[in-house]
Amino acid sequence: MATKFKLKHIYDGLPAGTVVYDLVQYDYGLANDDTRSTGIEHTSVTLKEDGGPPGFTCPVHLLYQVIDNDK
Repeated sequence: MATKFKLKHIYDGLPAGTVVYDLVQYDYGLANDDTRSTGIEHTSVTLKEDGGPPGFTCPVHLLYQVIDNDK
C-alpha cells in the first residue's frame, strides 16, 4: 500500500486536504526534473489509493503524511 498524504494548500486545482498517495511506479524522472527546474523538492503522487498511475508531481513542502491508526 502506498504512503498516504494530504495537501496543506490548494495545488494544481486540488483543494487543501485532498488525499494523495506516493506514486509507486516509475515517474520517468519528472519529480527530479521539477526539483531541478524550480529549486523546490518535488515528489510524484497519485489520487489512487494503490499508488498506481496516473500521477503528477507535487512540492514536498505541500504534503503531510497521514497516519491511519485503524489497523
